[in-house]
Amino acid sequence: MKIRDILKKFVVLEGLDGSGTTTQLKMLKQKLDKEKIASFLTMEPTDGVIGRVIRDALRKKNVLDNKTLAFLFAADRNDHLYGKDGIIEQLKQGKWVICDRYFFSSIAYQSLSCKRNWVIEINDFPLPEYLFFIATSPQECQKRMENRAGKELFEDIKLQKDILDNYNYGINKYKKSGMKAFYINGEESPEIINEKIWEILSQCR
Repeated sequence: MKIRDILKKFVVLEGLDGSGTTTQLKMLKQKLDKEKIASFLTMEPTDGVIGRVIRDALRKKNVLDNKTLAFLFAADRNDHLYGKDGIIEQLKQGKWVICDRYFFSSIAYQSLSCKRNWVIEINDFPLPEYLFFIATSPQECQKRMENRAGKELFEDIKLQKDILDNYNYGINKYKKSGMKAFYINGEESPEIINEKIWEILSQCR
């Protein structure tokens, strides 16, 4: 396995659709602001040009070949990392970067339709210092997503179970690399989840 660089102060939140990663992203930002810790809040797909194409595909507004979609995720991620005002630049400024999803999502989702090793190969990106996986059952996620206005491409309980298996594979593959990976019970209240994440970050800083 190729050794990947680890980006200090880079925190990634991962989980199944409906697990609450976006909620945790916002809550962490509030805590960092309260402590007067400089931070940069972000997510993938991004709101850039490539990210908007991806979002339209996920919402079924356009139809893309599976490999095309995987390449787009990787391209969006590359620009997210290395582009002007991207993750690398924010880290250079001494900020903590908190990101909702990263290449572990590509391993989890794109491996449903493309060869997993190929997905890993095209996502040759550095690791976060901290990875938090919000562990929520597919059944609970499905229940939460029933209230969403529009169903996205991967929001199916059978797919969610396969995605969870792929997530576990990706996390296990890199957990001995020096990246600090944590599974957090996603079926507790958002406040309890956030306190657990914050406690870990506070101890490790």
